[in-house]
Amino acid sequence: MNEVNILEVLHETAYAEQGSALEMLAACKHASKNTFAFGYFEHAKDEYKHAKIFLEILAKKTRNFPVEFSKQYRFTPLGLLSKGYISKSGFLIERLNLKDFIAFVYTNELLAKESFSKISQLLASNIDEQKLISLIMLDELRHHEMAKNHFLKYYPNLQPFHLLLYRIREIIKNKSRKLYHQNLLFLEKIFYPLYRLIAYGAVPLLRLISIAEFNRTNVNLMSISSKGLL
Repeated sequence: MNEVNILEVLHETAYAEQGSALEMLAACKHASKNTFAFGYFEHAKDEYKHAKIFLEILAKKTRNFPVEFSKQYRFTPLGLLSKGYISKSGFLIERLNLKDFIAFVYTNELLAKESFSKISQLLASNIDEQKLISLIMLDELRHHEMAKNHFLKYYPNLQPFHLLLYRIREIIKNKSRKLYHQNLLFLEKIFYPLYRLIAYGAVPLLRLISIAEFNRTNVNLMSISSKGLL
């Protein structure tokens, strides 16, 4: 994978971690027990830490590129919505029952660990960066284990195949979200040049408009021609 693709991966992962942090804070707010709230809060702290690490690695790597190129890898909060990491319909804890929310955490933490394992391989040339990713992977496994223990304690009748179905569902949803975002980027590449062409093409037409048409000082509005611009 080339350097630009690595930047893309780091950029998207930082957004994913930041989105997870916000989801955990929302869960903390809606928690029915103090122990749940504390667990969600600690989870959110970890996710914020992970996002910060990925953004720092990204910042170091973009120093080797022109400023104009590097600007596209800046983090913007609105990107969490446009990229689908936070839904405009509300946080997960507000849209799912607690069982499905914990299932989401259970499956996505394991998927995240697998994803970070691949990222670690991409950063093989930098031992320090690999160590940071390894620490993040340990956090994700701990989050996964906590969600698993929650299931075993509060949903003892849950079968292993249920968790497998949850995981398959999340894999499909993640793939769909990425495909949707990629299509948006593809359409932007097509229509942005067209937009610029229309914008520049409108300039000669605007020059043909007489500014005098807009001057209404001391003019009887009843005497203005119906063909006037205003």
